[in-house]
Amino acid sequence: MPTSPSSDFDGRQRAFVDRMGGGGLDALERGVIVVLPSISFAEPELRKISGITFYEERMLFALLWLRHPQMEIVYVTSMPVDEAIVDYYLTFLDDPLSARSRLTMVSLDDARPCALSSKLVDRPRSLDVIRDHVGGRGDAYILPFNVTPWERIIAERLDMPLYGPSPEAAVSLGSKSGSRRVARAAGVPVLPGDEDLFSVGEVEDAIRRLSAAVPGIETVVIKLNHGFSGQGNAIVEIDELRFPLPESTTVFCAEEESWDGYADKIAASGAVVERLARHPALVSPSVQMRIAPGGTVEVVSTHDQILGGPDDQVYLGCRFPARSEYRDAIMEHGRSVGNVLAAGGVIGSFGVDFVGLPNDAGYDLYLGEINLRLGGTTHPFLMARMVTDGDLHPRSGELVAGGRSKFYVSSDNLKSHAYRSYTPERALRMIEERGLEFDRSSRTGTTLHLLGAISPFGKLGAVCIADSHEDADALLVEVVGVLDVGA
Repeated sequence: MPTSPSSDFDGRQRAFVDRMGGGGLDALERGVIVVLPSISFAEPELRKISGITFYEERMLFALLWLRHPQMEIVYVTSMPVDEAIVDYYLTFLDDPLSARSRLTMVSLDDARPCALSSKLVDRPRSLDVIRDHVGGRGDAYILPFNVTPWERIIAERLDMPLYGPSPEAAVSLGSKSGSRRVARAAGVPVLPGDEDLFSVGEVEDAIRRLSAAVPGIETVVIKLNHGFSGQGNAIVEIDELRFPLPESTTVFCAEEESWDGYADKIAASGAVVERLARHPALVSPSVQMRIAPGGTVEVVSTHDQILGGPDDQVYLGCRFPARSEYRDAIMEHGRSVGNVLAAGGVIGSFGVDFVGLPNDAGYDLYLGEINLRLGGTTHPFLMARMVTDGDLHPRSGELVAGGRSKFYVSSDNLKSHAYRSYTPERALRMIEERGLEFDRSSRTGTTLHLLGAISPFGKLGAVCIADSHEDADALLVEVVGVLDVGA
């Protein structure tokens, strides 16, 4: 990745903090926001995700902030977003026409499966378009999916602050290795293992140490420092362990992965080794946090992750909120982690994933990783919060709207080859004809996302909002049934 062309970034970020004046997170929902939904990871990692370019649409929830009449949004994408999709999001607002007049969509017309930000830094004319729309306003900032040197260069060229950590903090604190270090500083347990491993030989040594420290250990998982959605993980059974390590039977969570490429990725960005937790009743909750300019730490939401793939290492979706048995504990752990990050000068959104193993009294919780960025649970919660006009209850962790708690299940992985016959309009019409669309009066129903991926990849996502977990699950089953029957 490139390096920053100037040293102004830190000063601009400090001015952003001063400008917000400790006003809290609500102060972020005003002014001009340049939404930069770039999933800025290495291209080989992005190619593992079907329809990755359309994942830029997951941040379209930001369009609902246009309910504030003084707000303007510039939304940048690799490819044009279908106008029907834009209109769909604006229908959730009281005045869609006013909102549309304050929305600027900027497309680079570049479908390559690489980071949007890497494309934007090479397009000065597109940067000029964004700059012209922002018009030098002092209340503008960039909202990125994650922060890398590419995002910093864009911030420099636009002379705008980023609502996110510095690239250095994102690397040092948001990696799998950094997550383990931050967890220990916050007093949050981690699974037995080792971090900061930069060669296959170091991974082998870590496995040997782990096997000696944990008698009877059956399985280890190797995690690339900057893998995401579990696609950078590899699983090795101890009874099939061989040295050199590539001679061991290895299950890579990315189907096309092999030791030749994986070894290079370990050398390039590092990895961790951990005991792989297995239990029939194992849970994978997560907590989403935000650190405001000024250091205020806020719990945004909690979820139970829906996982799949080898040994349930791959993120597929989530349920909100996390189960009551451990909801308070993960919120408290999240605050502890947030305080450590805030003390290090971090601002922005992040998530903390946990592994929960049942015991006689409840669950033993271990920090799995810190995602110092937006994530797969960001868009469903913010979409649900804004369409229901709800607020997170600070003690219960429930979303309360119209005097009732709301629950939802969300998936990014509704997919079928047959869905390729659909357009976004047809998928929306089918859901509406069956009465499954979101209803503003009852504050329940379905919202769809990733709609741009439906024709080329047969893939889309849904957030099913209801008055109970059971009703939300049943609603998702109905949605899938309608899509399957129509196909």
